[in-house]
Amino acid sequence: MKKKAPSWKGEWKNTGGEKSVCRKSFTFKGENNFEIQNSRVQGEEQSSGTYKHIESNDYEFDYGGGSDNFTIIVEKNTMKVHSSGKDTICEYTKVDKIRNKYENPWE
Repeated sequence: MKKKAPSWKGEWKNTGGEKSVCRKSFTFKGENNFEIQNSRVQGEEQSSGTYKHIESNDYEFDYGGGSDNFTIIVEKNTMKVHSSGKDTICEYTKVDKIRNKYENPWE
């Protein structure tokens, strides 16, 4: 059985880590689709594409014109993202339109 990726669906805003190095936000949608809002230093453009699970917490994000590898760890409403080859760990908080008192994806 293929291990399902964590329920990342939704938007994640940067709340920690070096603002210039960290992406402003990640948005995850449906079938492994993502959008990334780059920081001001990175040109502020949005990138989108698909991601795939490599192993454990490692994922490859494919933009069409290139790709990045990230280690992503999600704990409740916090997501830590580490870009391969960089020292910085960026921290994101889930932005929910509707706040669930109990966040159980299985209910």
